[in-house]
Amino acid sequence: MLPHDHMPKAREELRRLVAIPSVSARGEKLVECAEAVRDLLVEAGFNTEIQPGEVGPFVVGEIGSGPLTVMIYNHYDVQPEDPVSLWHFPPFEMSERDGRWYGRGVADDKGEFISRLAGWRLFREQHPGPLPFKLIWLVDGEEEIGSPSLEAFLKRRFEGEAVDICWWEYGEIDASGRPIILCGFKGVMAVELRDRTARADLHSSLGAVFDNPLWRLAAATASLRDNSGRILVEGFYDAVRQASLSDRELAAAPPYSLDSLVEATGAQRLLDGVDAENFYNAINFEPCMNVNGFSGGYAGEGAKTVLPGEGAVKIDFRLVPDQDPQHIVALLRGHLDRHGFEDIELIVHDANVKPVRASTDHWFVQDAKELLEAHFGKSAIVQPSSPASGTAYPFVEQLGAEIVGLGITHHGAMLHSPDENIIIDQFARMIECSAAILARLSQRAIRMKGRSNPEQLPDGETP
Repeated sequence: MLPHDHMPKAREELRRLVAIPSVSARGEKLVECAEAVRDLLVEAGFNTEIQPGEVGPFVVGEIGSGPLTVMIYNHYDVQPEDPVSLWHFPPFEMSERDGRWYGRGVADDKGEFISRLAGWRLFREQHPGPLPFKLIWLVDGEEEIGSPSLEAFLKRRFEGEAVDICWWEYGEIDASGRPIILCGFKGVMAVELRDRTARADLHSSLGAVFDNPLWRLAAATASLRDNSGRILVEGFYDAVRQASLSDRELAAAPPYSLDSLVEATGAQRLLDGVDAENFYNAINFEPCMNVNGFSGGYAGEGAKTVLPGEGAVKIDFRLVPDQDPQHIVALLRGHLDRHGFEDIELIVHDANVKPVRASTDHWFVQDAKELLEAHFGKSAIVQPSSPASGTAYPFVEQLGAEIVGLGITHHGAMLHSPDENIIIDQFARMIECSAAILARLSQRAIRMKGRSNPEQLPDGETP
């Protein structure tokens, strides 16, 4: 296991970061947390700067040079702690119980950041001297609100630069302790449909004369999807990129069963056509549409017979490569108009998060798989795409990076919820594994000298 001096230092650093309530939704303590992150990177030997963002600053640390450029992306902002009454521990005081640390941000994403930073220190202790590759560490202060200024920041700060690998903010550990490597993220488009049919709520008897906005919204929503989950917006699937053969082979062998997913979630109704053979393919490769909530009229206790004057429904779409959220917005508007819902207002809340997918055959994925298995003692899972979304596309579009997520977000981490936690043993293992990954990258970079790219290593050779 770890040399005795690494865990106490990492634990204390994480405790100090958790104590800073860096809630981007409230614009709270972001500068203070950015400065704390900067100080940690400076102490670790990085040339470090703080750059402004719309809401929270970005922290950038750089070190080394060579034929390989690697970026580590983390974020220091956190979700609001509400509802505080459901926490069993003070949200901004790191607590320990039953082999876990608890606190807001202890997993998402301060724990991921500190585990990698401690791994960096362990790596430098074992491998002193000049770093043979360029390492850029970018720590975002706006991730939990969609990183509104990330794209502009990357253009401004890294214009003309290229990145080979972006080690993404998180990876996963499943319930059995197997590490999961995420090679992609779905895009997301979040919209609201609104309809007003009267100045105010009316007596329900007038439903014999006037249309009901909730009825219209329900009809409009029902027109968007069938019982199998297939989206009926004309042209929706036209740009979908087909998954590679290797990706489909991975999806054909699910690392967990549909029954275990049902048990873990308590969900009781499958979409038509979904079964134990194809559910994992859908998680990885299929776009989907979700109704997040209806509002309008009366939903309180007892009865109130009204004809609502207005209503709304919130919807999100999860998208796959190469679907563009802005284009899907235009298709959605056209669908509503063609189907007689011209009066329904379409409000776009988020149409900036595009889908990405790295190659599961990439050398970094294969290296990470080998090293994760060695340090966690269990076979690693290579998952072509997370079913969730992340603001990874600008790194691909602007910097040319391959996005790969590996980390220690376990399935019971309660991200964004009360009692957010991280498993201490997995944190310690990731410190060692991070050091090994950095050592492997150094070996790759040394071998790359005189070659044009890392893929040109002779067949069968590893660093």
